[in-house]
Amino acid sequence: MKLVLGSAQFGMDYGYSNNRRISQIEFRKIEKLVLNSKIKFIDTAKSYGCSERVIGNSKLKKLNIITKIKLPNKNNISIKNWVSSEVLDSINLLKVKKLYGVLIHDYKDLLGRSGREYLHLLQALKKRKIINKIGISIYDPKEIKKILKFWKPDIVQFPFNIFDNRILNSKLIIILKEFKIEIYARSAFLQGALIDDYSSFKFKKKYKHLFNKFNHWCSINNISKIQACLHFIKQYKKIDYLVVGFNNYNHLKEIMNVFKQKQIIIPNKFSTNDINLIDPRRWNRKKKF
Repeated sequence: MKLVLGSAQFGMDYGYSNNRRISQIEFRKIEKLVLNSKIKFIDTAKSYGCSERVIGNSKLKKLNIITKIKLPNKNNISIKNWVSSEVLDSINLLKVKKLYGVLIHDYKDLLGRSGREYLHLLQALKKRKIINKIGISIYDPKEIKKILKFWKPDIVQFPFNIFDNRILNSKLIIILKEFKIEIYARSAFLQGALIDDYSSFKFKKKYKHLFNKFNHWCSINNISKIQACLHFIKQYKKIDYLVVGFNNYNHLKEIMNVFKQKQIIIPNKFSTNDINLIDPRRWNRKKKF
């Protein structure tokens, strides 16, 4: 398993507590750290604010770049023109000649009436060697099961962490491996909620006991929460890459150092199926937790 640099906070405030976008001074330190490391991949998206532009104006553009795109909610657009324009816009912002990967950011885009054309156009860009690999970013294993009925992507990216074990329970990792698909896990820290002081996040008592159980286990075993989160994923050897987000230089440096450590076995006993907790898209909704 190898680390992939997450870049959301290069271009916007991000995470459960809306951690501030990384400053230019901090970014330069991160840039130097990454270029002197074994990290060879960076993950970004059109929706990550000015992240692509920031990467393009830095030496991080030397890394293998994976970006994500989503069809606009417009009925009168030319899909052909839009796909070409969107990918070329990313290439121009990133100041590269080609992309390692383009991920479909919403699986529903492939199920709509323009889905097959969308896929065909991306495959055409792959044949022209503008894109090396085409993949999909999912939020729920059920999504990729629908997609695999008619398309085998080169890359699949999914959320996976100590609380969110849906990918394990679905046995999907085994299926993806059989198809020789590159497997990328993300959200190791549940957008920071697993490693930060979650008291500032409006969790109700229903969730407090889960965090307390995890925190207590880390404390009595003398393991940091970052160690627990990273080593939990590292022990699943079939996963090829782990995309990690971070708040600053020191945070990334700690992640990299922990990732190099000898494997620590982390028990799988903290998981929950409560979608209102494990899917960050629901955090801002007015739900009665």
